[in-house]
Amino acid sequence: MADLQINVDARTVTGKHTRRLRAAGIVPGVVFGKKAGSVAVQLDAKALDQLYREAGRTSIVRVSVGGAAPTSAVIKSLQRHPLSGKTLHVDFFAPDLTQEMSVDVPIVFTGEPPAIEATGGFLDTAISTLHVKALPSDLPHELNVDLMPLVDLDSAIHVRDIVVAANVTVLNDPDEIVARVLPPRVEEEPEPVLVEGEEGAEGEEGAEGEERAEGEEDAGAASEGGREDDAS
Repeated sequence: MADLQINVDARTVTGKHTRRLRAAGIVPGVVFGKKAGSVAVQLDAKALDQLYREAGRTSIVRVSVGGAAPTSAVIKSLQRHPLSGKTLHVDFFAPDLTQEMSVDVPIVFTGEPPAIEATGGFLDTAISTLHVKALPSDLPHELNVDLMPLVDLDSAIHVRDIVVAANVTVLNDPDEIVARVLPPRVEEEPEPVLVEGEEGAEGEEGAEGEERAEGEEDAGAASEGGREDDAS
């Protein structure tokens, strides 16, 4: 990756007044480190977004404050607005380039697992970053993981399968699963639910109907008997 550099300005605005900076498309930030000390800075929001897309939080960037000699740093953290996603603050960390540091490197999955088409299953990615240690200048920007080895449901990609440079140490458990294809989900059909009282209601209605029918028949018989008595 080519050297990444960005120019920033020293910042005097602090506290609630930084809202005016953000409204003008300027992001407040700080450059800090054991040797660099701590310097409040501000920079163009669009330039920062472009830099972050290229560098992420692992690649070394050259930060020049007010035209001074650039300082080697990494983007330690970005604070974003929870709704708009706009960057609210940035921290540049200037590490000791002679000392290893540990970071989480993003995993980029490529390819389509053959097991998905063969079984109808779905991809399960257990982790999205790999925890590694290396000199700041040797830290990878991202790690590509090919999903083509997932040929069936018994296949899995483990941490030990990810290829890294010889000067990079992986801190994850080698047996940790990175990705696999799981069987398709089977939705069980709901069992019919019997509503209590329905059967009993029908039985009561039937019994009541039978009682009425018997009563009407008795009444009819009595009436016919009465006519016979009258006739006699």
